[in-house]
Amino acid sequence: MSEKSTDKPEIKYQITPTSHFNYENVKKEWNLEVHLPGVDKSKVKFRVLPTLFDLEAIRDQAQYSLHGHFPWEIDIDSVSGKYENGLLYISGKVKNPLDDAFHLQVK
Repeated sequence: MSEKSTDKPEIKYQITPTSHFNYENVKKEWNLEVHLPGVDKSKVKFRVLPTLFDLEAIRDQAQYSLHGHFPWEIDIDSVSGKYENGLLYISGKVKNPLDDAFHLQVK
């Protein structure tokens, strides 16, 4: 006989949150705003790789999920975020593709 764990709430609803993505071409910066009404800060999980991101947040019996790909590689070290009043703000810079380039010494 198995017992139900009370650590995790039962998820009944899967929701794709409203989000807005902006890119500043001159500064090579991007911003992502995600609406998560009523979600506690401790229930927000955001993961990022150079070309994609993954967001999950839980509120009561609802799970918010948002996944996306960046159209360019981002600088992971520049990513920062804050969460206030149900809005998640994530920002960062686009990685310069020549940052890791090999510099050839011309003779």
